[in-house]
Amino acid sequence: MVARFEDVVEAARKLVNQPLAFSLDRFIRIVEEYVEGLPEQLKESYVGYFSPTGSKVVKRRDLPRVLREDPDFRDRFIRMLASG
Repeated sequence: MVARFEDVVEAARKLVNQPLAFSLDRFIRIVEEYVEGLPEQLKESYVGYFSPTGSKVVKRRDLPRVLREDPDFRDRFIRMLASG
């Protein structure tokens, strides 16, 4: 199964609203499935955030790795998805 963007958003909402029932590892696996299913052109596009306290932009291709390695980006990204 290829994860859709809607699946990523739903996983983010579950992670925020049901943290004991939905794991971070499961969320990242869904993001990996989503990224792997993207066309090459979209894998090379960027996602990120801009805020008064800083900003960060990463290629979609690198998103699973960054979500594992950068807790600040991970938290902001998950909360952004969950609130949208």
